[in-house]
Amino acid sequence: MHRSRFFVPLFCAALTALTAGGGCALAQPSDDYISRTGFFLDTVVTLKLYDTDDESLLDECFALTAEYEELLSRTREGSDVWNINHSAGVPVEISQETADLLATALDYCELSGGKFDISVAPVVSLWNFTSQERAGEIPEDAALADALPHVDYRNITLDGTTVTIADPDASIDLGGIAKGYIADCLKDYLTGQGVASGLIDLGGNMLTIGTKPDGSQWNIGIRKPFSQTGELITAVRCTDQSIVTSGTYERYFEKDGEIYHHILDPSTGYPIQNGLTSVTILSDRSMDGDALSTTCFTLGLTDGLALAESLDGIEAMFVTEDFQMHCTSGWPQ
Repeated sequence: MHRSRFFVPLFCAALTALTAGGGCALAQPSDDYISRTGFFLDTVVTLKLYDTDDESLLDECFALTAEYEELLSRTREGSDVWNINHSAGVPVEISQETADLLATALDYCELSGGKFDISVAPVVSLWNFTSQERAGEIPEDAALADALPHVDYRNITLDGTTVTIADPDASIDLGGIAKGYIADCLKDYLTGQGVASGLIDLGGNMLTIGTKPDGSQWNIGIRKPFSQTGELITAVRCTDQSIVTSGTYERYFEKDGEIYHHILDPSTGYPIQNGLTSVTILSDRSMDGDALSTTCFTLGLTDGLALAESLDGIEAMFVTEDFQMHCTSGWPQ
């Protein structure tokens, strides 16, 4: 009998906000803040605002998040993404917000040479990393072989707010960039309302607003891959920036001694095996961090580091299977 273990650590984010380095117990930067937690896009969303007591700001942020879920969810009938995926090759009109996100996503598909590919949905749908019901279920080779010819972002054409997919059996999944986009939108709203100190956490996509209440930098802890105790591998100080991690330990199952994780290779349909366990991106925009954490992971250590080094305003940290850290030249020490 095959034995499998199944892990979905949704409530154990890869990143956590701290106030000091070292191995001591660390507290929140202030006890004077307002906070709210909800569940959207299959992930936990937490907001903390430190320089206001206006709860209506949290109300509006969660209303905005719900609206974006209505637009961007692959599984929600009537969403822009659902309509694209059920268009059977016919042009579809989408919102300006979805069009803006799709344009950026296609840019990253091109930048990565297809290693980051939003048309991977036919393959993604064959795996399940979020349900106990299908825990440890590996797709049949024949099913993957049937799905792979429909994975090619170059079949997607965006003209203004009109999307056409040349292959009627193709479909898209914006899960590799949507959380970052939403986090950026929430930050834009909050800063527009005068908020100057806060944290936005979308399932481990951490976006900081300004500084801590005392004017010092945020200290964002990065969890050690596969740690069951929340042990940190390092922490990063930053101001008004985003930190996003993609790793093999986020959603995975183990079967016959082998780990199957959710970062799939668009060329094979199987989880990527390249000696990496995680990639963390430090950037100004969370959308960039979201897409690049996956892109750099799929490229592997050498090519991923080279890509990150080539991009202005981007720093990266790669963690290999032996828990060694490999960082770009500008990564904060």
